[in-house]
Amino acid sequence: MTIDLPGDSSISVPQWVTCILFVIGMVIIAQVGLWLFNKLGWQAGLEQNNEVTGIIFGAIGLIYSLMLAFVIVAVWDDYNNLDKTIETETDRLNSILAHTSNLPDKLKAIVGKSIYDYCDQVVNQEWRMQKTRIEYPSAIPVLRQELLNIQPESQIQERVFDAVDKDLSSISDLHRERLSHTHTQMPPLIWQILKAGTIILIVFTYFFHVPSDRLKRVYLTFTVVSVSICMFLVYSLDHPFDGQDGIDNQPYRNVQQELKSYIPVLTPRLNNKCAYTTTAD
Repeated sequence: MTIDLPGDSSISVPQWVTCILFVIGMVIIAQVGLWLFNKLGWQAGLEQNNEVTGIIFGAIGLIYSLMLAFVIVAVWDDYNNLDKTIETETDRLNSILAHTSNLPDKLKAIVGKSIYDYCDQVVNQEWRMQKTRIEYPSAIPVLRQELLNIQPESQIQERVFDAVDKDLSSISDLHRERLSHTHTQMPPLIWQILKAGTIILIVFTYFFHVPSDRLKRVYLTFTVVSVSICMFLVYSLDHPFDGQDGIDNQPYRNVQQELKSYIPVLTPRLNNKCAYTTTAD
């Protein structure tokens, strides 16, 4: 998870650390709430209503669990779709390199530079777009226009250009689909309902009468830990680009690496650009 610091700086914290801190914070808040509940004397007379409280708590827990399961399945599907989109997009990029491998070096240089610039933009700009909210122009339309302006010298080149144009069209669609995942996919109303349900479920555990106060706090801790982990799971799946443990951009870096063997003429230029990018980061 990425945490913003004063100014323009930020730090990336592993998700497992963030999860532990979130769960501990939720447990502390719940335990403080139980202490206030007992301090105000609201626990008086709870023993005689334990049976009714259990029935109502079971109904609330069932509704909450169904809602939470539905949300987890929905965000998991979005996460899987994003992963498939990235895989398909990089497959299309590799397909373009395969289709154009036998073209003259001049044409290969045009295609290779455009594909490299596209991957470089994805890795170094679009991957952080969920924070900056700045949209960058894609290099794909420029490449399509350049290829349309080139007159094929043979039927083979014409078929190659047609195949490349289809791949570029597909990449443009996949590019838009991937960018749609840089922002949260869950409507704010769903988040508010989940938060309200979590609060209601935790607060309702206060109304159970347990002879031992220590045992009641243990029960409360297990309940809060379980709910908190599920809530953190929903957040993590809904923010796939956030932090070190999210979706990886390695497939695009693999394409950049492949470009170094795609056309030797571009290798010195690409190496220089890689060195500059590394230094800038």
